[in-house]
Amino acid sequence: MKKLVLFLSILVIGISISGCGSSRRLTGFELQNEIIDPTDTLLPKMLITGTIPIDSADINKLVVDIFRTEWDKYPDTIRLYARVFDSLGRFVTNMGDPHRKDPNIKYFTGITEWLGKIYNKRISEIPQFTVREYGNGDSIPYNLSLNIDYSGSMSGVKEMIFEATELFTDLKMPYDNLAISSFNKDYHLKVPMMSDKKTILSLYKIKRNQNFGLFSSVLDAVDNSIKLFENTDSTVPRVMVIFSDGDDNYSKSKIGDLIEKARKEQIHIFTIGFGYAQDDNLQYLAKYTGGKYYKVRNKEELLSVFREIYMSLRYFYYITYIPPKFWGFHKVFVHINVPGRADTLNAITDYDTSPLYDWLEEGKTAFTRPILFDFNKADIKYESLPVIDEIVDAMMSRPQLKLEVQGHTDNIGTIEYNQTLSELRAKAVYDALIKSGIEPTRLRYRGFGMSVPVESNVTEEGRTKNRRTQFLVLAR
Repeated sequence: MKKLVLFLSILVIGISISGCGSSRRLTGFELQNEIIDPTDTLLPKMLITGTIPIDSADINKLVVDIFRTEWDKYPDTIRLYARVFDSLGRFVTNMGDPHRKDPNIKYFTGITEWLGKIYNKRISEIPQFTVREYGNGDSIPYNLSLNIDYSGSMSGVKEMIFEATELFTDLKMPYDNLAISSFNKDYHLKVPMMSDKKTILSLYKIKRNQNFGLFSSVLDAVDNSIKLFENTDSTVPRVMVIFSDGDDNYSKSKIGDLIEKARKEQIHIFTIGFGYAQDDNLQYLAKYTGGKYYKVRNKEELLSVFREIYMSLRYFYYITYIPPKFWGFHKVFVHINVPGRADTLNAITDYDTSPLYDWLEEGKTAFTRPILFDFNKADIKYESLPVIDEIVDAMMSRPQLKLEVQGHTDNIGTIEYNQTLSELRAKAVYDALIKSGIEPTRLRYRGFGMSVPVESNVTEEGRTKNRRTQFLVLAR
């Protein structure tokens, strides 16, 4: 029966394609062009094609974007990678130090953050920030790994893969190191991390036809590629590029574990989803490691994206600032004013410092927030009310999310007393969330007293950590 259903499905697809006015069988990129929605918002838009100085650009046709956003050092710092383009996709230079030609013109004039997505949204102006322009002349070295999906679903586009990989290698600067690998159900290192371009191309050409096979283990490939950076200089930026249709049917690795590993090792992951990609994990990997996600559907787009990734590592405006403390959704506006232009350009991005990540496992993940109470009381202190706002906004932004509020204490006092106090404090948080608009059916509360310490109760520091409010994810 299953074989019959599969046969009929293939037959229907074949009829649909042949009914478009051509009897030629479509495969690979051609097939993807037929089935992909051209209005897909994830398809490439403005990509870098070259450079042009600001005094030669048409200021009325400028476009700005935030290419990457890094918040792994929050709340100490936020790092933004901004770009200014002209209408032809050329990166506009000389707008930031040390390459700014006119020191009297300040192009980057302000940064504003909007805190919260739904509940009690508020605006915070950033009083101080720095902007540093980087260009090809800054000679930043990179350690890079390129990882290509060699599973059966990608075999129809192997010639395009070969051409794109060789282009990516050819773009490498002399001081960059590059490794190349492929994966299906297994991981295959084709070229170890090295700098000599001729050797890299030679080794790849020898091995490029090897190891196409069944199944796909994207996440396991990421795990293996992380290991390639173990012996590299940690002060040199680390970049991993993954090209895949995202169809992972063999991995044992978990997305959350990989993101934490990559962040710990300061590896920025750029992911490229091919065609009708199963792209959730590809997007998570890029977003939460300070990389970028692309979707492509044909040879030209793939080649352009490979070129774009390399050029964007060379040309950008590096913006840093100390953000407002809000453990939740932040929307960022970078304001740019160009003399002679009537309006202000705004580059927009966002980041989310909530511990409620998209990949959380139900019933297994818990997080702690610093909700303070008066000594021996269950009244939430005034300074903790913003924390309640953060939880409310996170839950309103995720309608399926359900939480258990857990109260914990240290070991000062009797078991019975601490049990009752922990229940009262958990109930106080529960009540505050409901009062702010969260449905009671999405919450429950429990007190654990002193029974589940996270640190030793011997020291005051340990006891402070044990007096906590914890939230268990019940559903998402």
